[in-house]
Amino acid sequence: MSSECPQLSAGLRSDRERVGGSSPSDEATGAGAPAGASAGGPAPSPDGVARQLREQAQDALGELLRGLRAADPQGGDVALGGSAAGRRHLHAGLVTALMRLIFLLYAESRGLLAGASVLDAHGAPLARLFEDLQEDERRCPGDLERRHGAWARVAALFRALLDRGPCGARGGLCDPDAYPFLEGRPWFSDGVLRRVLAALLAHGGGGGGADTRYGDLEVEHIGTLYEGLIAYDLEIAEGESMALLPSHAVVDLEALVALPGAERLARLEEAADLKLGARHAALVVAAGTVAELAQALARRASPRQPGTIARGTLYLQPGQLRRRAGSYYTPRDITRHVVERTLAPLLHAGCAGCAGCAGCAGGQPPAPDDILALAVCDPAMGSGAFLVEACRQLAAHLAAAWQRAGEAPPRLAPAEPPLRRAMALVAERCLYGVDLDPIAVDLARLSLWLAVEEASLPLSFLDGKLRCGDSLIGASRADISAFPTAALARGGAADAAVERRARRALARRASAPPPAPSVERAREPAGADRAALDAWMALWLCPPDSELAAVAPTPEAFARYMTAALDPSDPGAALARRIAEERRFLHWELAFPGVFERPEPGFDAVIGNPPWVAYVGRAAQPISPEVFNLYLRRNPAFHGYRSLHGLFVHRAASLLRPGGRLGLVVPTSVSDLDGYRPTRRAHDALCAVDPDLPSFGSDAFEGVFQPCMGLLSTRLGPDSPRAAAGAAWPLARSDLDVVSRRLLERLSALAPLPAALFGERGFQTTAEDAERIRRADVPVPPYTCPIREGTDVGELIARAPRHHVDRAGVKGRFRKDEDWRAVRLLIRQTARYPIAALSDGLPFRNSILAGFCDGTWSEFALLCYLNSSPVRWWHYTRHRDAREGMPQVKIAHLRAIPAPSPARSDLIAALDALGRELGPANAGLPTEARRHLDGVVASMLDMTEEERSCVARWAAATPLPRPDG
Repeated sequence: MSSECPQLSAGLRSDRERVGGSSPSDEATGAGAPAGASAGGPAPSPDGVARQLREQAQDALGELLRGLRAADPQGGDVALGGSAAGRRHLHAGLVTALMRLIFLLYAESRGLLAGASVLDAHGAPLARLFEDLQEDERRCPGDLERRHGAWARVAALFRALLDRGPCGARGGLCDPDAYPFLEGRPWFSDGVLRRVLAALLAHGGGGGGADTRYGDLEVEHIGTLYEGLIAYDLEIAEGESMALLPSHAVVDLEALVALPGAERLARLEEAADLKLGARHAALVVAAGTVAELAQALARRASPRQPGTIARGTLYLQPGQLRRRAGSYYTPRDITRHVVERTLAPLLHAGCAGCAGCAGCAGGQPPAPDDILALAVCDPAMGSGAFLVEACRQLAAHLAAAWQRAGEAPPRLAPAEPPLRRAMALVAERCLYGVDLDPIAVDLARLSLWLAVEEASLPLSFLDGKLRCGDSLIGASRADISAFPTAALARGGAADAAVERRARRALARRASAPPPAPSVERAREPAGADRAALDAWMALWLCPPDSELAAVAPTPEAFARYMTAALDPSDPGAALARRIAEERRFLHWELAFPGVFERPEPGFDAVIGNPPWVAYVGRAAQPISPEVFNLYLRRNPAFHGYRSLHGLFVHRAASLLRPGGRLGLVVPTSVSDLDGYRPTRRAHDALCAVDPDLPSFGSDAFEGVFQPCMGLLSTRLGPDSPRAAAGAAWPLARSDLDVVSRRLLERLSALAPLPAALFGERGFQTTAEDAERIRRADVPVPPYTCPIREGTDVGELIARAPRHHVDRAGVKGRFRKDEDWRAVRLLIRQTARYPIAALSDGLPFRNSILAGFCDGTWSEFALLCYLNSSPVRWWHYTRHRDAREGMPQVKIAHLRAIPAPSPARSDLIAALDALGRELGPANAGLPTEARRHLDGVVASMLDMTEEERSCVARWAAATPLPRPDG
């Protein structure tokens, strides 16, 4: 974690060091030591238990799939004839089956199944079932493979739990009818269920494993188990295949053996992250048949899918679903910090920036009713981690408010702790959430039910508050007064020509905005409201050849269309309903009328970690033209660096009432990257950011190397002043001492170096160019043109190029020789600060930036200035992306480097002389020359002795990168 948020880092250490014992909330609710806790030694941390269980759950998913294959090798009608949609449905069903087991095991560990079990009167039905299956296997080995009664008992248990209320919960996980194949034909034998439970309970195949301590888990960990399961896709083997370590990826052996020997190793590394030693690599290269190849790879076979996988067989493959969805489990230390900072102005009297908001009750501590009147929403809630944390914090404040007021909690049962009653009331009255994934919605419902720990509550008690839908696709009653003419443009992100044609067509078809149809919607029944809003939104997302796309943008045609939308038998209305169901439209006014019909409409707080998905750049994910057009026309954040998290920033801000609070986790680059300026502008038009936004560093999320931050802000009133459009957001800098902060501020106030001194000249390679560039120290036809890359540039050293390019193969995209000779300096791009060397006129890739000279700055003076410690210190300290994530020296960074004041320009000549001595030698910067150089630049910048010492300490602790990296 970044040192820029020390309070959070301390919390992390505390969480990771905590071993057993009761938390304050455990004591308040009367909960004792976690089930299964060992009295003989420290327990593993909850995060450690969750990591272990995630691996076990993935093993269990494989067991379920093998059980299905054993019952029907082709998956029968479940896989819908091998279609991709059928495989997705089957995968979701298998994940659902596993998550139901995990939920029951967690509830069992908390004593929440007592009295509800159809298997065990003591509230431990699955543990008892597993013991029975283990005993049966010992008595009659192999007999369980022919029996199929145990899965029906599990299904009965889950149905019994759902039936404990006026209505059952609905959704993929909680709806027994969502995946009929799970409860129809007996796919899973008792032997399969025994092995699945063994994986989940860690009794292990060999019998030596310790029990999984479900009682040690926090409820939020259930979400990370789900995300670990959806990280796999269900595929069909096109040829005989094999799953390989370390990533458990499946490789087609028939396709592999068809490759030339040397290319097989590259394919294995690319497809399975597998690097072989010399002996095994030679065996792979020499293999002449699939059998020989399988034998050569046998030592690296994955235990999850042992042996070879026959052609046409279903298998699990590490996939792209989680990356495309952009969803990752948020660690509790981050949810706790963000939720606390978000809610603080609503809950604390005299809080900074509070002008008597509703929660503060005019500057006094909030009363119980004030707290219960708050509406808190997560518009991309996933499995509900932020809502669970909000429930805990609001409940603690509610219990304290009852105590201050001397009130007894309403409907408090005998011996029930007040905090538990507060949790139930907060969950029921204050919390709202939306997610596109129906299983995630059910997980959020179950997570809150488990967090409340009130067995008498039905699982359905939050059905109306946690909704399945697309938070970004919906309409308001005000929208539907006119035909959405902008819906006619269907340009895609990569199709500007289509965009231009659509605009011309739009101009021809709708030269003037049509007047509103005379249809009154505001007081119609909710069903009619829904039909009208669905019909209006469907015009944006209908197929281009459908009858909806032919609706003319005239007042008369639009009025007829909207009237027909209320007729269930109308074909257009049926199509609109189908589009609404497929896209899961979410109309906020209809979904949460109590929030949007109060005097100040909107939520009091919007929290969460929206999906991080980019629609531009190297990691761009696909997006349909109609959705692209919808976002482009209806969300001002969808410009510049277009991203899903940018869209959510604006949507979340727009859902707040004046004075409401926003608390989101987003990539730190949103705070200052120029491409995110439209996102900041869209946010700042509605909200004012807090002055010290927390930075969580680049390793906050397991498996994600991306710096992240907390976006905390307050919704402005209509007359409140706004920030400068698109200005950078202020991140907290607790890593700076007084001297560093003063020096940074002073240097940043100086005029920058001339912009013309820097530019981009490197050869922009494409994926196809990989075949046109070869690593070789000498030219080998047709790879005869030497070309440098970033790692060839060191401090005053331009190393000999280690790559050669087929210049004819790149056609006309390669620059002319005189363009390369015009470059004076080579500046390494992938670095945490400037590293420069003199150019000798050879070509280079776009991992090198170009430096030039002018009448004031010779290439020799600029060479020394860029390589000096004071300039590097300024760059590293000033630019957040130099300290976090994958460092990049950018043109904008170079053009922002402070120049010395004109009074010190005479020292540029000293730099020029030093550069002329050291630069052409191409031998680096000796220690004594370094001291001299740093002293000259420090004098140019009027640095005090204290400031010079500060920079020297930094330089000693921040060494140059290795020549090869």
